[in-house]
Amino acid sequence: MKKVHISLVGGQPIPVYIGIKNDGQASTIVLVCSPQSHDEAERIKEQFPKRNIEIQECHPTDLLQIEALAVSLKERFEDCEITVNLTGGTKLWSISFYSVFSEMPASKFVYVDQTNLITNLQTKESHYGSIATTTRFELYGTPLTSFTTLDEYSQDDIDNAKAIERIRKVNRNDFRKLTSDFDREKLERNVPIPPTENGSSIEYAYEENWARIIIQGKDKSETKELQSEHLFNILFNSGWFELKTAVELSKNPNVEKIWLNCEFADLGGSPKNEIDIIADMGNRLFFIECKTMIFNATDIDKFRSALRNFSGTSSTGVFVTNDMPGFLSGSKYGHAMEKCKDNDILTFNFSLWKKNPSLMPSLNETINSILHVQNKR
Repeated sequence: MKKVHISLVGGQPIPVYIGIKNDGQASTIVLVCSPQSHDEAERIKEQFPKRNIEIQECHPTDLLQIEALAVSLKERFEDCEITVNLTGGTKLWSISFYSVFSEMPASKFVYVDQTNLITNLQTKESHYGSIATTTRFELYGTPLTSFTTLDEYSQDDIDNAKAIERIRKVNRNDFRKLTSDFDREKLERNVPIPPTENGSSIEYAYEENWARIIIQGKDKSETKELQSEHLFNILFNSGWFELKTAVELSKNPNVEKIWLNCEFADLGGSPKNEIDIIADMGNRLFFIECKTMIFNATDIDKFRSALRNFSGTSSTGVFVTNDMPGFLSGSKYGHAMEKCKDNDILTFNFSLWKKNPSLMPSLNETINSILHVQNKR
């Protein structure tokens, strides 16, 4: 008996992709979309160039039109074995297609949740589907164009990140002035970095991946020479903290891949945004934003927007901070944490955890606690 797969396409293309991939024996695939989700349907179709896929547009809320399409597809495929993926689209689509196709003995209905769990709605049997990380981004029209895997960082890189964190503590303000808001082009031409008023300084040799840091503190001065392959990424713009966080994530047995400095592009190839870390947990991606301390709540808005634009509702965001909230930063930090909670974004602070490790979950415990929990819509 010929097998046909019908899938309802809304704004989240991943469940549709997983359903099609799981139904490898289907000779015909019908994607039902609205004018608003037609682009999603086209991107799904592009992922299966060897499959026979057709796209049918339907009004999202016109019940008569929806039922008419469902009936026409039922009559067209009445001698076939039908699988209907009810996950996407409007509720009226799901209700109508279930009502029409449930009259066919050789039909089954599936639902794919945010963790890629595929459930047969008749037998109640479930199993996990799979999707490549790069495919996730292509389905949302925001391909990942540049990244560095954690495996590319050497032990020298990791040791240097630890050394940078230690020397930063001598005078955080001077360290920030020397390593933030820099001109990369000037660094590539070895233009000197101006010292601070206190006499803290950085000598940096771009081609040699070498630096000498002198930090003048209130009561002491510390000097450190560093050299490693990824020193540029580690030393500037808090890259040392991103690497520290990635190394901590690598201890999680559920992690399959860790990518840093993830740059996305629009369909024209122009840079669109950057995510500090993406951790692939197999059935879910975790987007990690790293800030030594949060002062501007708009950073959370930008992160939330990027998370949804690049991977829809199936991925989870984690906002990781490093420093202990102080007298001046405490209220802003508290407001930012509340905003993260309101936006369904996990939070973790290294300093607060180290102060009370027995009372607070670790970063990996925080992540694992919601690994199989559904995100808010």
